[in-house]
Amino acid sequence: MNDHLSSDDKGGLVKIPGDRAVFQVSDVVETVRNAGKGILSFDRHLDMPGRGFRWDAPGARVRFRTDSPVVIVELNYTSRHIGEARNGVGFYRVDGRGEATWRFNRPAGTVVPGEAVVRFPLPVPPDGGFHDYELIFPYADSVELLGAFVVPGARWSDPSPRPPTRYVAFGDSVTQGFTASDVTRTYPFRVGEAKRWQVVNAGFGGRGARAEDGDFLAGLEAEIFSVAIGVNDWQGGTELESFGVALAGLLGRLRAGRPTAAIHVITPLWVPPSWNPATVKYPLEDYRLIAREVAERLEGGPLNVVAGQSLIDPDASLFDVVAVHPNDAGLAQMAARLVSVFNR
Repeated sequence: MNDHLSSDDKGGLVKIPGDRAVFQVSDVVETVRNAGKGILSFDRHLDMPGRGFRWDAPGARVRFRTDSPVVIVELNYTSRHIGEARNGVGFYRVDGRGEATWRFNRPAGTVVPGEAVVRFPLPVPPDGGFHDYELIFPYADSVELLGAFVVPGARWSDPSPRPPTRYVAFGDSVTQGFTASDVTRTYPFRVGEAKRWQVVNAGFGGRGARAEDGDFLAGLEAEIFSVAIGVNDWQGGTELESFGVALAGLLGRLRAGRPTAAIHVITPLWVPPSWNPATVKYPLEDYRLIAREVAERLEGGPLNVVAGQSLIDPDASLFDVVAVHPNDAGLAQMAARLVSVFNR
């Protein structure tokens, strides 16, 4: 497979451009291979105005296998993710094993928005054989794979496959991961690790219920879906009837497009009483009741309803200063309880 080598030489190494097929991708909505620039990037298709969350790839996996005794990865942190809601921490693993220090991030002092290229070596076992390498991308920054530098003549093979079961977690900022300390602390990632599933994190910060999102979800191949939406409708003052109509459209279109999938509707989590935006019109419980009613009366058969208040204890210490967001401890509790729900 040495025909994949390019002429870009760094200190005796050769560069494999990011768009090459030796880099296998999973756990993401769509992979974009730009052959003209040799770049691998991601596209989630949905976005929030002025945020660029479309170009994030929470928990996406890029995996490859080589016998090169030196492997240096090259990434580009792009300017597509906009605003201060940013977490660029990603991780790498070797032969399925990772350590807390095996991480990468946007360089300190980077002008935001702006671009920053980072290069880092991966820890190569000294036995001279083939090894699997895996990159896990951050939940709140837009990162592209520019390629990897290896020794001339390095051989390539297919990495061990990802699990066949695919889970799509749809929702707002809680699902995307805000304000977890890194992508491995988000609840979709934790669920995937515990269940040994592929996970597509389709959380978009600021999202409310929209009927057309059901078409987007129905276009994603998966056996399990969860839909956790409603807290932004509550804190934004969405009329209850409008919320119900939008959610019914979303769930109805998803069910029509994925008639055999397991679909779990997660009602809004408990929110500390201290968080009471001026735009709120109705109690949060009203949105929970509507979500339950819509899911249980859906044409084509009821969906499984998960009471959001049961997933995290009503304890403000489990939430961030922006109290609609669980912290790491709260997200861990949420993931563990969701795993129990999915085991039933």
